[in-house]
Amino acid sequence: MRKLILLCASLCSMGLLFAASPAWAQSVLWVASNGSDGNVCGQTTPCATFQGAINKGGASQINCLTSGNYGAFTITASITIDCGTGNVGTVSVTGSGTIAITISTSSAATIVLRHLSLNGNNSGGFGIFTSGFASGTLVVEDCTIQGFTSDGIFFVPSAGRSLLQVSDSRIFNNGNGIIVAPGNNQIASVTLNRVELTGNLIDGLFLGGSGVIAGTMRGSVVAENAQIGVIAEASQVFFTVEESSVVANLTAGIQTNSAGTVVNVGASTIGANGTGVLPSSGSLISFGNNQMSANGTDGNFTSTKALR
Repeated sequence: MRKLILLCASLCSMGLLFAASPAWAQSVLWVASNGSDGNVCGQTTPCATFQGAINKGGASQINCLTSGNYGAFTITASITIDCGTGNVGTVSVTGSGTIAITISTSSAATIVLRHLSLNGNNSGGFGIFTSGFASGTLVVEDCTIQGFTSDGIFFVPSAGRSLLQVSDSRIFNNGNGIIVAPGNNQIASVTLNRVELTGNLIDGLFLGGSGVIAGTMRGSVVAENAQIGVIAEASQVFFTVEESSVVANLTAGIQTNSAGTVVNVGASTIGANGTGVLPSSGSLISFGNNQMSANGTDGNFTSTKALR
């Protein structure tokens, strides 16, 4: 009997320790429009801002109980921030050079951002800015990014191989929509599905830098950008545009601008651009099933590949 009592006491003590452990209690944290950063960020005691929840430490995920303006924040490790279907987590910033979401990681990380609305109010600098991304994956799903004077998403891998996945998102009225610019010996993989890159003041999608970029854009719209819809000029690029509309971009719809660039285009509409396709350097290849019309000048693909 004595041994049984001691065993029960030991198990109870362990349970109390687990309950009190910050990492155990705070693996999933919560924010709400009526929360307070003085709270523990539990579901019944939510925090008021994303940064307040991140500062608690040990969070693998932050969820929103309500829609609200949750303020700018910085991410330094793997995390999921998800405001959930039906809620919108707004991050509104103003002022030159301000950043809605800063990502600065020193090791490989997986970062997932869902159901967020980032607004630079036509004065903020960047929507999502990777001051350092030491390999890993950045996933952006069902988000809106608008009103930033520099870039909606600035993705610059700083080590190893990194992946940018954007889906079901609208990125408009920024300086550039998305910039991907890996450095020397860095590789960036890019997957864009059902993305709208529209009305940006420079380019819709810019693939640059001194590294390697590989990826695809599918089921997307790149339209009404003041310069180029899709421009590829990194040291090496292998990119495919498929089942997408590239229309009404003032300078050009799709441009290749480096010798190491190969851009394939299939089942897409390229229309009402200043120039439809502009292979200034590198290869801009058609699969032979695109539609081109009403461009100032259609331009010419460097070659056509038969479907098979």
